[in-house]
Amino acid sequence: MKKKILILLFLILAIPVALFKFYSIKVAEKKDYNVQVNLKQGTSLNSVFKKLNLDESIIFRIFLKYEKNSGKNIKAGFYEFNGKYSYEDILQMMEEGKVKYTIITIPEGYSIKEIGKLLENRGIGSEEGLKKALENIKDFPYLTPNGNFEGYLYPETYYLSVDTNENEIARAMTKEFLKKFPPEQYPDKKKFYENLIMASIIEREAQLKEEKPLMASVFYNRLKKGMKLGSDATVNYAYDYSKKRMYYKDLKIDSPYNTYMYKGLPPGPISNPDYNSVMAALNPAVTDYLFFVVTSNGKHTFTKTYKEHLEVQKKTKSN
Repeated sequence: MKKKILILLFLILAIPVALFKFYSIKVAEKKDYNVQVNLKQGTSLNSVFKKLNLDESIIFRIFLKYEKNSGKNIKAGFYEFNGKYSYEDILQMMEEGKVKYTIITIPEGYSIKEIGKLLENRGIGSEEGLKKALENIKDFPYLTPNGNFEGYLYPETYYLSVDTNENEIARAMTKEFLKKFPPEQYPDKKKFYENLIMASIIEREAQLKEEKPLMASVFYNRLKKGMKLGSDATVNYAYDYSKKRMYYKDLKIDSPYNTYMYKGLPPGPISNPDYNSVMAALNPAVTDYLFFVVTSNGKHTFTKTYKEHLEVQKKTKSN
């Protein structure tokens, strides 16, 4: 009788241990996967688990409910499972948000039109789609005359979901701009917009970071003296940057962006500048320079008089 009781006690104690061991093995067991799942906001987790063939596994359900808080910490995103994964691996990836990214780099000084073309070339959007996405951005804290977001699409490398679209891209770029230039730090929004216009010109004219404050001083000095800015970049903006080289005939275009024809700043930014260009516009160098000309390898020579400017031009051409 005692022997039977001992056997019974052994079984009572052994069965839970065996079940727990079986459960632990199954949770850690790795299986081959080659599947992509797109978990968007509002998407049912069951539909995702079904695609992964996990929906009918009792072990997975127990693990999900009691060890992973029923999936409440899972983050939305596009996930790619290619290789061997356990239940634990899969849920950990989704809790940490290890989504598959689309990497897109927006170069400094690109216009909205150029960014739209870049999206088209990458097959992830269009200029028209980008402009519509920008129209959907509400309560933007800086000035956007007539809905113009030129200047606010910050040039950066972005890691976006693999099925990204213009809405996500527009939000990412404007969000990055606000991170770089917190609106509370720039209470005079009109003045900031004027500086942004200047920064956008500097971005297209200067190639070297160290020359940006010098170039800013040239343009501000011209404005103070009532001179025209005379920037090729602003004119080329009117041509959608289609000109590889500007000729005198091109400078005759009647556009508010033609700073050879009209005094003052153009009506809006001509590009999307980086942090250094905006800082140069906000903090220009103190100089008497009124002119500059490219001499070599993107480097400019700055001069105070038109006579000096012509001499540098002549010397540059002769070289």
